[in-house]
Amino acid sequence: MAWAGRAAILAGLAGGLIGIAPVGSVDEAQAAGPPLQVVGFWASDATAGLNGLYKYPRAITWFTPLWYSADAAGGLINRVDLSILKKVRAAHIPITPSVNDETGRQAFFDSPRTMLDTARNIADMVKQEHFQGVNIDFEPPQNRLSPQLTAFTVDLRDFLPKGSVITMSVVPNSGGAYDWSKLIPEVNQFVLMTYDEHDDGSYAGPVAATPWVQNLLARTLKFVPANKIDLGVAVYGYIWPKGSTVAKTVPYNAVSSAMRTHAKWDTRDQETYAVFSTITGPKIAWWESLEGMNQKIHLAQENHLAGVALWHLGYANDSVYQMLLHQIGTQP
Repeated sequence: MAWAGRAAILAGLAGGLIGIAPVGSVDEAQAAGPPLQVVGFWASDATAGLNGLYKYPRAITWFTPLWYSADAAGGLINRVDLSILKKVRAAHIPITPSVNDETGRQAFFDSPRTMLDTARNIADMVKQEHFQGVNIDFEPPQNRLSPQLTAFTVDLRDFLPKGSVITMSVVPNSGGAYDWSKLIPEVNQFVLMTYDEHDDGSYAGPVAATPWVQNLLARTLKFVPANKIDLGVAVYGYIWPKGSTVAKTVPYNAVSSAMRTHAKWDTRDQETYAVFSTITGPKIAWWESLEGMNQKIHLAQENHLAGVALWHLGYANDSVYQMLLHQIGTQP
């Protein structure tokens, strides 16, 4: 399909005209099995996209805000935004907050005591706040921490209320950081972070080329059942000065008119890019457009994955939620 044809489809989606059935329509998805689940991550650096969340609450299975961090002693640093918490609960959207690593080296794994305290404190937080579960985003860099991550996850599952969801963000090509066979019984879904193929520090290129994502998924499927995987989907892109490795993040809801005017579809990588000039010189941008997001959803559907995970909702606009509802369907 030529870019002009693709642009017409996307313009229809962006305007709410969702009668068009793009690749992997909801009818096809329902025929193949249950709808995908949708994890909607959110980080505190952007809130504009949450207006769409309140407007389309059934587009998301779990709202997963980055609200907690584990410190070296196993304690939790609380960054909950009470105004957002109130709005999300009023919209009856299940919440599974994300807990990341404040130390940058999983220092809470240094002793059995701090490791146990971390698990217990996270479980206590879920109980006290009546959350539906938790996302673990520790991202261990090497296999020497694999036993500790496994032990922590077993303890966390034991401490959590019955029925609580555990999702775990995992780094592709992690070099053995995850003992899949032992983690699989404890974790509901693994969020495969299939984005940032190119980013700040690299030369210009796709954020998540479809062939690159397919390769990462194929490797993961050798160890993890499809119904335990959420495919990561970027809701952003990057802009580079031509010839530079210094990139600036561009949320999907902040794509400029110059980017849209010069947008082209790369048929090999299946991602949108633009080359254009500004007052500071020529620029190259790559970003995940609605069509790129559609491609990832279709990939998840055809591989019978558990769902998709968007990073992050602060970068979304109404057209992203409309696309989710059309491609996947409403969440229970």
